[in-house]
Amino acid sequence: MRPLSLIPLLFICGCTFDPSSEDPQVATELFQIEQNSIPFHHDSGARGAHYIGEIVGSGAGLLDADGDGDLDLFLVNGAPEKLEPKEEAPRDQLFLQIDGAFVAAGSDSGIVGSEAGMGLAIGDIDNDGDPDIFVANDGPDQLYINDGKGRFDEQSLSRGITRDSFSSAAVLVDIEGDGDLDLFIGTYLDFDASTFVPCTRGDQEVYCAPSNFAAAPCLLLLNDGTGNFTDVSSSSGLKDHPAKALGIISIDIEPDGDPDLYVANDGEANFLLINQWKEQGRIFFLEEALLAGCAYGEGAKAEAGMGVDAADLDGDGDEEILVTNLEAQSNSCYRNDGNGMFMETSFANGLGPASLPHVGFGIQAFDANLDGHLDIFVTNGHIIESIGEIRQGASHFAQPDQLFVGDGNGFKLAPYSAQVDPTVGRSLLRGDLDNDGDDDLIITRWNSNPQLLRSTAAGSAAVLGLRLEGSSDQSNRDAIGARITVSAGGREWMREHRVQSSYLASHDPRLLFALPEGCTEGDVSVLWPDGKVETRRLEAGSYHHWIQGQESLVSTEFSPPR
Repeated sequence: MRPLSLIPLLFICGCTFDPSSEDPQVATELFQIEQNSIPFHHDSGARGAHYIGEIVGSGAGLLDADGDGDLDLFLVNGAPEKLEPKEEAPRDQLFLQIDGAFVAAGSDSGIVGSEAGMGLAIGDIDNDGDPDIFVANDGPDQLYINDGKGRFDEQSLSRGITRDSFSSAAVLVDIEGDGDLDLFIGTYLDFDASTFVPCTRGDQEVYCAPSNFAAAPCLLLLNDGTGNFTDVSSSSGLKDHPAKALGIISIDIEPDGDPDLYVANDGEANFLLINQWKEQGRIFFLEEALLAGCAYGEGAKAEAGMGVDAADLDGDGDEEILVTNLEAQSNSCYRNDGNGMFMETSFANGLGPASLPHVGFGIQAFDANLDGHLDIFVTNGHIIESIGEIRQGASHFAQPDQLFVGDGNGFKLAPYSAQVDPTVGRSLLRGDLDNDGDDDLIITRWNSNPQLLRSTAAGSAAVLGLRLEGSSDQSNRDAIGARITVSAGGREWMREHRVQSSYLASHDPRLLFALPEGCTEGDVSVLWPDGKVETRRLEAGSYHHWIQGQESLVSTEFSPPR
């Protein structure tokens, strides 16, 4: 592995926070790129036909597949519409982390996927204490049930997952608060290769815009508590809202304890699906994005929504929504007023202008430099291979990734290292790969190998880590939807726990909070999905495994920084 410096970032410290102490001249190299550290090459399935599904994949996810305490990696692959004679089908791949290196799992892992893959969702679907994997495909979806030792059994059909269409992103979320994870599956569009007509720009054949295809409804599958599913899509109102979904998050907008869903649609108005379980006593969604102000982007126009994330960017106790879009549209930041109403603020907070030349896909808000403020990383890459020729060099297929550094009031684009080549980025994963108390990144790249960005921030601040586990009839085991508040040094941070976000991604399920300078502990409050609240004072420097209702917890110290 050959490390290269990526982005110089600001470090800001202070246990009573003092904004005047910030020194914009103090910088350090925050990430190192580890070249060729993941032995996988994405195959988009492109063989010259320019089917739209070829250009938008594929995703990835992090999980502890074998229960050894280290994050492993699942990479989704594409596939051609038809294989050539003697051509071997591309396959999805599980990589186990062994002694800090990603090693391809053997055939006994049970991972058999060879469909045209898109996204995935990882979580404890059957409530047995280990992570399972759902893979969304352009074709039959797949469900891998984990035996707890890193071996999986594909059980989609036997567990009620019979979908055979163009699935894109997916999220695991407890829709009706019964303590198990339901499955919401996004549909990209209605595509049929047998009736496909190619598109051109000038004399160049290109991938068609999504406007050339019909939208199709998303799916909701209810979990019976044992990992068997029932399709309730029609009765839940989803059939009334055909989608072109690429990005999906669960987010409690009101908040009333019911998880709602935000769907970023490609070229159409985005959806805000408000869960009516508590209001009506039934599983039904009202689509309220237009009313809430988060359906359209800058200029009140539909945009090419792709990646999506949510985070409390301004520290006021509610979460903003972030969406990546096509070039010339700007990425969107919908500011939450605390009452479920939003305003597009990307140009006011500094995120908009720098995003205009790029096509954004994966996006993550996290504290990259451990200064207590959320930063935003975006991976970019065009969707037209010949765009450089078409635009005569004014745009490029491979594009630089971007890191926006937050200070609590807005964002500034960090200088991009000239040593790093632009790439065609798609999914963006966040996780502490080496358990040292900072978030590393993995970027999937179209028709290329993934890129690992190793954070060097560990040790620069006191950091508190959490691993939450729900344990009641109304709190799912993964604690998806829990709201965590951490207070230290006169500051406070709130996060809603989710694992699926960004673009076709499933992240490290653990949470990290950087504390102000001089602080070594923080007061932590968890509002569990069942509405119960627990509070503890926890020390920095460890991951604390917090099981709902138990007095004691298991704390594991961070590994030394690499």
